[in-house]
Amino acid sequence: METQIVVLGSDKVLAPVAEQMQTSTHDLSQRLTIRPVRPTEAEPAKVLEVTYRDRDPERVSAVLHALAETFMAYGQRDRHQQLERTLSQINKDIEQYLTELEQLQRDLQAVQPTGASLQPSEQMRLLTEQYRQIHSLRQAARLKAVEAYGRFQGLQQQLNMTPAEALAAANLSASPAYQQQLAQIQDVDRQIAENLAIFREGTPILLALEEQRNALVAQLQTIAAEVIGEQYRVENPTALGFQGAVSQTLITNYLMAWIEYDTQQRYDAKLAAPQAAIARELQQLSSQLPKLGRIENRIRTAHHSLEGLNKARQAVQLQLAQDNFAWQLLTDIDNTPVIPTVSRLHLLLLGAIASLAVGVLAVVIADALDNTFSSAEQVQATLKLPLLGRIPTAEGQPNIRLEQIAKIGNVAWRVTQVLPAIGDYEQVQEAFHHLYANLALAGHGRSLAIISPSHGEGRTSVALNLALAATATGKNVLLIDGDLRRPALHRYLGLNDGQGLADLLAQGEASDRLAPQAGLTILTAGQLRQHPVHLLSHESLTRFMGAIADRFDWVIVDTPPLLSAVDAKLWSAVVDQTLLVLKLHQSSPMNVRRALQESFFTTDLLGVVVRE
Repeated sequence: METQIVVLGSDKVLAPVAEQMQTSTHDLSQRLTIRPVRPTEAEPAKVLEVTYRDRDPERVSAVLHALAETFMAYGQRDRHQQLERTLSQINKDIEQYLTELEQLQRDLQAVQPTGASLQPSEQMRLLTEQYRQIHSLRQAARLKAVEAYGRFQGLQQQLNMTPAEALAAANLSASPAYQQQLAQIQDVDRQIAENLAIFREGTPILLALEEQRNALVAQLQTIAAEVIGEQYRVENPTALGFQGAVSQTLITNYLMAWIEYDTQQRYDAKLAAPQAAIARELQQLSSQLPKLGRIENRIRTAHHSLEGLNKARQAVQLQLAQDNFAWQLLTDIDNTPVIPTVSRLHLLLLGAIASLAVGVLAVVIADALDNTFSSAEQVQATLKLPLLGRIPTAEGQPNIRLEQIAKIGNVAWRVTQVLPAIGDYEQVQEAFHHLYANLALAGHGRSLAIISPSHGEGRTSVALNLALAATATGKNVLLIDGDLRRPALHRYLGLNDGQGLADLLAQGEASDRLAPQAGLTILTAGQLRQHPVHLLSHESLTRFMGAIADRFDWVIVDTPPLLSAVDAKLWSAVVDQTLLVLKLHQSSPMNVRRALQESFFTTDLLGVVVRE
């Protein structure tokens, strides 16, 4: 409001009126008064009362008419120029993002595997799923093989046979010729045993029986060889025929366990080759995924930013098309009441006073689409957000001795001493202590972004004083100036902004150069040598916040205005919570709603702080 009054009372604006009225700009400005009128609840707008003093009522009316036309023309022209500048900046940012997207698409095509029909992430998912399926099959085969081998060993101890011998025994026990020949041998053995009880060895009868037995055994071996075949060789196939006492069920179970073990071993070996091939593909793809992931993340961020910028451009173009920038004029200049007096001198005096009184010109300076907030209660009722703090207006700033702020690592500053507040500013400090207490009760996270729709609403002051209030409770706090386009924190404190956030983001050295400190550490914006969009990309901010997350109890970021650039939206995506700051008689409800709707916040908006 004060700035607007200075502009309206400047020679640049008054010169055309002075020329029209054939007077000097100095004389016109001496007779002219422009002051703000505090609005009421029923009329929550910015109102300026314009008064011109002159003895001639007709001249008062003419000057006020000329001023009204000049001020309203200025308001329309000024608003139109502001929107044109905003639209130009948005178009530049859109072109920057489109150029970046084209380069990113080329980078993505260069990195993607040749001939791949699927996206790398989808290909990685499918290969991983195939590898897991084969691994599960091999695990099941190995488990079954272990179980079968356990049964095999137990039965082998009972049978005392090799698998070939067990299979041969099973085949021989099922052969009628072998069993018949075996029965004849057993009958001859019985006759030899009976004769040994009567005769001595070497007698003709025993020799004949021995010769008969040898012939039968030779025939038995021939039959066994025919039954068993060449593929199951055993050392003494004839002896297997004498296993008649062994349970056929045991032999069958023994052979089934051996077959199961051998089958599962072969199945496991068969799956090893495709699993190894998939593993090689996964290894090759995984070496490319980090770079692919970085490029895809930057593409998503650029698309997200373009979407927001396009919406902002459409909103500005709509305002330009509506062409409703003119201020409203509240006046009744031509209906001047005249109250006669007895004395002619008194009549002249009363006429001049009456002309002056009815020459009040109220120019309503409002936003193009809406009025401004006039009270904290109106803010809370309109936005439906918790009112966490009300900051009174007072002269001065935090009583910090700048000479006692020590430099750390050529990149950050540490507040070594905070002195008591002077005068009315003590009430401001107390308000920030109440604000911090409310945030603590609401459960603030590890990082907080201070946001507002437009410039001049007090984000920097709120961020600094809130950081000091938190430090007073023993917290180790890091305060960051996140506005790389129009940094203000270093000017507010009188600090040298040689190096800061921009240098850390460009060099990626937050973990090395931003050491944790006790109390309040201040990181200024630094020297901007690249486009803010590149430095404040989602990837770089995520990496930066990850590097400092465990070094401080609380990180507070002073962000740019939401409606001026995309930077504040990028910050809000990497912090835990956000806090909205509004200034009464300046913040427009429509601008606030538009800023919040277009910001796509994924973090928790704790509430609103009102600067009165």
